[in-house]
Amino acid sequence: MRTRLALPYLPALLLASLFLTAPLQAQVTVTKFSKDFPGAYAFTFDDALPSQIIYAAPYLDQVGLKGSFYLITNNVIDGAAGNAAIGKPTTWADWKAISDKGHEIGSHTLTHTDLTTLAADALGRELTESAKIIKEKIGITPVTLAYPYNAFNATVGKAMLQTYIAARTSQVAYGDVAGFANTTEAMNKYVDGAVAGKSFQIGMIHGLTEPYAPMDPAQFLEHLKYCKKLMDDGKLWVATFGEIRKYLIEKDSIHITIKTQTATEASFTAEASLDSVRFNVPLTFAVAYSGTGAAPAGAKAYRAGSATPLPVTVEADRILVQAVPGKALISVDWSGTAAIHETAAANRRAVGARTSKRKYLVSGKRLLPQIKKSP
Repeated sequence: MRTRLALPYLPALLLASLFLTAPLQAQVTVTKFSKDFPGAYAFTFDDALPSQIIYAAPYLDQVGLKGSFYLITNNVIDGAAGNAAIGKPTTWADWKAISDKGHEIGSHTLTHTDLTTLAADALGRELTESAKIIKEKIGITPVTLAYPYNAFNATVGKAMLQTYIAARTSQVAYGDVAGFANTTEAMNKYVDGAVAGKSFQIGMIHGLTEPYAPMDPAQFLEHLKYCKKLMDDGKLWVATFGEIRKYLIEKDSIHITIKTQTATEASFTAEASLDSVRFNVPLTFAVAYSGTGAAPAGAKAYRAGSATPLPVTVEADRILVQAVPGKALISVDWSGTAAIHETAAANRRAVGARTSKRKYLVSGKRLLPQIKKSP
């Protein structure tokens, strides 16, 4: 990520004088994780198993979290909606219902074959055909992949990026297998590690009651409640694998150009050379401001061309702004007076002898609407 301050040409002596006498002004960076959470965690579920539909997805919905479900597409059948019984295939209607609730549906390939053993044609088919089937059956284009058996190499990784933005390459495992977490206490240590290490961790889960790596659904539910409490306390960002990976890729690709900055406002652009259809997760921009007084009572942020304010959070020494990367200018005002767009809105509401024009002139530090009296 690079930040550049756009300055007109100034003679060297004058430029040096400017920086020696001017106070420090706003600086713009991107936080490591969304909303500046210290750690991040994603729940991923492999193989399209019935207990994921019976227990996992409803439990996630109950506590208010989202997960990523990786389907072996040849193991999912057409059929009526409804919870599949243990030991039976799941249906596309089941997974469509889960997708509609905001969970991520990803690919675990067509047949769950070790991709490192395949020739190029077969490898491509496992990756692309599974994505096409998910698009056809559910109506969404999957953006991430879970490698069968967690097996991959450079060739597989390169092929994966022809269809997906990312694949799971590291994980901590759940279930009743040696070394896996299968109690609430053991599961909680995974997420505690993400918080303490300020890192991104991924939980890999198979069935909750199927023969491989089973665990007690009730203990898993308590674990999810613990994770939700960490999120509510501002310690852990729990989101889908795809959402977190999008954030990290956007963050690494972002180019910030500061256009204006004063002691009470700043404007900047934040562009990323990425496909905007796929990469659409808001980044958290931290706008640091100078001054030793109390934090501003409030702040407003807008994107050029939109009257809808961007989400902001005011902290002791900075303002957090949520915005998707793009070319349009982002303006942030923490002056404590009416922001540009608020002033314009008030003018439009005015009645009587005054009318408002949507014309702006540069005046000092800010843009002000020009008001004209009716004849």
